[in-house]
Amino acid sequence: MPIAVCDQGVIRYEEKGMGEPLILIHGVGLDHTMWEKQVEGLSKHFRVIVYDMVGHGGSEHPPAPYTLSQFVEQLAELMNYLKIGKSHVIGFSMGGMVAQAFALKYQEKMKTLTIMSAVANRTAEQRKAILLRVEEVRKTGAASTIEPAIQRWFNKEFIKKEKAIVDRIRKRLETNDPSSYLAAYTLFATADEALWPSLKQISQPTFILTGEHDIGSNPAMAKQMHHEIAHSEVLIVPGMKHMLPIEGADTVNKAIRFFIEKQAIPAK
Repeated sequence: MPIAVCDQGVIRYEEKGMGEPLILIHGVGLDHTMWEKQVEGLSKHFRVIVYDMVGHGGSEHPPAPYTLSQFVEQLAELMNYLKIGKSHVIGFSMGGMVAQAFALKYQEKMKTLTIMSAVANRTAEQRKAILLRVEEVRKTGAASTIEPAIQRWFNKEFIKKEKAIVDRIRKRLETNDPSSYLAAYTLFATADEALWPSLKQISQPTFILTGEHDIGSNPAMAKQMHHEIAHSEVLIVPGMKHMLPIEGADTVNKAIRFFIEKQAIPAK
């Protein structure tokens, strides 16, 4: 798998397909491999690029604390390295925060923005819950949080039917670098607060989607983002929890392709 060597260090990435660039940003504690079904499906229509975020997988693991700007600049450097002037950008969960921040700083580098299963404007109660999980990771490590996360992320039927897929996600969570994961998870718990006041400034065509039964990145949050971002559409996927790119891959791939291709059709 190729690496890009940039100012912020090594970036592990993968690309497949031809056509307009489409860059996908994974969630906290995961890596580029979560996009396997998108690479397979969407690379038939786009040049699909996936990569490991700062502190994840085979990319650079700088010391804590992490800032959202580190993740934004990492993406900008990867685009420069790959000589991509402008791309469609899709962010999942924490990657959705990175994508929003990138849209705010690098408007000229984005064709469209897709925000998938991402949090926004957490309530005081929701903020307390995530900060308690951060503290649990700080004190005892991530192990005790993994199984509850799996249950939040996937439907029970999918866990039973697709054991190998779920086990790969579980293994990824179990093998993260502890200090890098804590630094990224701490940022994930707080970054939406800084982003929320600026969402009205996002001008790119934006697609917001989440699962009907996603507890953390719930439909109410998706609808709030839709209200704030002028040129946006929202889709709530019936029956799905958090892991839309995996459990709802067919629906997600079709919806993303339809949204992107629709932007190229001249308005009447």
